Amino acid sequence: MKKVFSLLLALSLVLTCVFALAEETETCTYTIFNETGEKVTELYVTDNLTGEKSENYAGEEGLKKGGIVEISGTNKEGYVITLSFKTESGYEAAFETLHFETVPISLLPAKTEEADATTGATPISFFAPVCTYTVYNTTGEKVTGLYVTDNLTGEKSENLAGEGLEDGASVEISGTNKPGYVITLSFTTESGYEAAFETLHFETVPISLLPAKTDTDATTGATPISFSAPEA
Repeated sequence: MKKVFSLLLALSLVLTCVFALAEETETCTYTIFNETGEKVTELYVTDNLTGEKSENYAGEEGLKKGGIVEISGTNKEGYVITLSFKTESGYEAAFETLHFETVPISLLPAKTEEADATTGATPISFFAPVCTYTVYNTTGEKVTGLYVTDNLTGEKSENLAGEGLEDGASVEISGTNKPGYVITLSFTTESGYEAAFETLHFETVPISLLPAKTDTDATTGATPISFSAPEA
C-alpha cells in the first residue's frame, strides 16, 4: 500500500511539473495593425528586466499603412515588455507594461491617441480595426446577388444584396483583417451578368460595381469594380 501511495504521489508531482512547464511555455501572439495613417519604419519588443531588444518587426521595407504583423512570445513570472514603434514622419511611441497575450493591438497616430480610463493617453488600443466597404451599384440594373468569400476557407457570406440592390443604391460591408487574409467580392445582376474581384482585403474605401460593357480600367486592366464613389 505504501508503495502504491508513493507511486501516486510521485506521479502527481510529475504531472504538476509538466502542467506548470506547459503554462510557462505557452506561446501567445499579438496581431499588430498599423493604424497610424503612415508607414511604420521601426517596431520593437524590449524585455523591461534585461533591456534585451528584439529584431525590427516592421522589416526592412517597413510596415505599410494598414499593414499587419504577428509577434509571438512566451511569458514567465514577472515578465514585462515594452512595445515601441516609430513612423516614417518621425513620430515615436511606446507602451511599457505589456506581457504576451493572444490579442489584437492597433498602433494609433499621434494626433488621435485614445484616452483610456485605465491607462490614460495611450498610443495603442487592444482592438482590431473594423474596416468598411461602401459598395455602390452603378451597373445600370438591379444587383440580385452580392457576396464576400474567404479565399482560404471558401466560406461565403450571406447575400449582402438582400432582396436586391437597386441601381444607384449602396450597401456597407464591414470586417476585420488578419495576416494573409484575402477575400473575393462577387456579384450577379438581374440580367444574369456575373463578375468577381478576387484579391481584396478589408479597407475603409468606396467600391463601385461596374456594368459589363464598361469594365475597363486604365490602371488595373479589365475589372468589374472601381475604388471610387459615383459622382453626385
